[in-house]
Amino acid sequence: MQMIVSNARLAPMHVTMIDANKVHHFGDWMSRMKEHTRPASDQHDGIPWENRVISMNLDNLSWMQDIGAYPYLDTSRMRTVERIRVWDGLTGAAAEFGSGQQALSSMVELSNLQQALYRFVQAHLPSSRVTLDILDQTKVQGIEADTSEDWPRVSVANAAGESTTIRTRLLVGADGNNSPVRKFAGIESFGWPYGCKGLVATLRSGLHTRSAEPIVDTMAWQRFLPTGTLACLPLSPTTATIVWALPPELSDPLVAMHRSAPVREDGTSSVLATLVSAGFRLPWNLLEPLLYEAQNVEPSVFEQRVLETMESYEQAAGAQAPSAFSSAVPPWGDAVDARSVASFPLQVKHAGCYLGSSLNQQLGQSLAPSVLLNSVLTTLGLTPGGAARGGGQARTVLVGDAAHSTHPLAGQGLNLGIQDVRALCATLEDACAHGMDIGTHSALAGYERARYLPNQIMLSLTDHLHWLFATRPASAYTSPMGPLHKAVREQALKALVWARSTGLDIVNELGPLKRLLENGAGSIRTPKQE
Repeated sequence: MQMIVSNARLAPMHVTMIDANKVHHFGDWMSRMKEHTRPASDQHDGIPWENRVISMNLDNLSWMQDIGAYPYLDTSRMRTVERIRVWDGLTGAAAEFGSGQQALSSMVELSNLQQALYRFVQAHLPSSRVTLDILDQTKVQGIEADTSEDWPRVSVANAAGESTTIRTRLLVGADGNNSPVRKFAGIESFGWPYGCKGLVATLRSGLHTRSAEPIVDTMAWQRFLPTGTLACLPLSPTTATIVWALPPELSDPLVAMHRSAPVREDGTSSVLATLVSAGFRLPWNLLEPLLYEAQNVEPSVFEQRVLETMESYEQAAGAQAPSAFSSAVPPWGDAVDARSVASFPLQVKHAGCYLGSSLNQQLGQSLAPSVLLNSVLTTLGLTPGGAARGGGQARTVLVGDAAHSTHPLAGQGLNLGIQDVRALCATLEDACAHGMDIGTHSALAGYERARYLPNQIMLSLTDHLHWLFATRPASAYTSPMGPLHKAVREQALKALVWARSTGLDIVNELGPLKRLLENGAGSIRTPKQE
């Protein structure tokens, strides 16, 4: 929407935005947040952080500046990431990205981004060529094709139960993983669940007596554990957001234990924070039993056991303990905001195409499940997909989570969605400049060609990274196996661990390779096309 409003080259248009959530409340988001902000201290920034936080890459931040939306962000609630440290949870092999002298990304609360775009649109609407209707707190009841011109007809109902039908030349599906637009268009998705959940929380640090450790700076940390990645991303000098990928048999008991733990007067609790801190420091053979203990132990007893394990390990490790090295691990977490803890299932999924057409369905049947092959053919312009005619599937296009979803370990989910929007707007601009009907296949094909293969490559890389580091050594907590199976598995794991550790060491030593990876993740600005 923001790109349409800010683009004077587009033809006049009437746009209707439908959202099940309350969109208009973003207009006073900043004032509402300030009402809950208390005076800062040496140990607390006083800010009530949200748990839906994104790492927005430099390319997309620069785009925000280019269109004029960046000034609407509350920059006091943003934190620059200048360095990222990743390491293997079994061997300790590590790689660091970023020089520490310039930004790689910026941590932004999702609501901060949404309020900025909302306020930007409201400010620029009067001078634009767009008429905008925002139907918030409104749910889609059904979508069908107009029998005369194949224009989609969207039936909606608001919070008061009032129903209406909207007929549109082009239907953009930015409606999430379970996209009704994608279903209407008859577009299949390919992918799989990871069998784990992402546990998120807001971590507070700077209070603990253990610490000769630094405060939270502009560095992010990510440890690849056999059960899933554990990431810590800075929000302020004393606050960070954590994302921990865990199988449900571990994440669900941890969430339950957190909810049964005592809450302090300031709205924080310590037990989960203690485990997260240990998760960045303990070797896997000591951490794994603790993760399973959480199912059967009272919170206070469990926390004490984690602290005792940490103390014993650090005494034995001495100067080799992770905490002895500056920036090797994040600062010790003293507490988490009690209401910030949540979990969500993780999966990878990619739509067979981004444009609705009955021809796409036929293509999918012939190529499935080879989405990679389909992506190559799409990029080369060899697929017949698009918003053509027929079958109640015409004049539809997918962006963001409606088109693709990925593991959060690379922090690319929303960044890919923003790049989708940028490409779609450029495609619509070109179509308007040539007097084309923006709902036709010929008008929209450029968007699919521009985005499908890059998205597929990023989804594939993230997926392979997950599986590369997700193999667990056999233990008392893994499924039993025969002697031969166990021996083969252990030898294969040794080879895999050696290969990935060597790979991390090589990446860490090769500056050009680092810069290539940073560029691929959008940490280097793409020059603006004039």
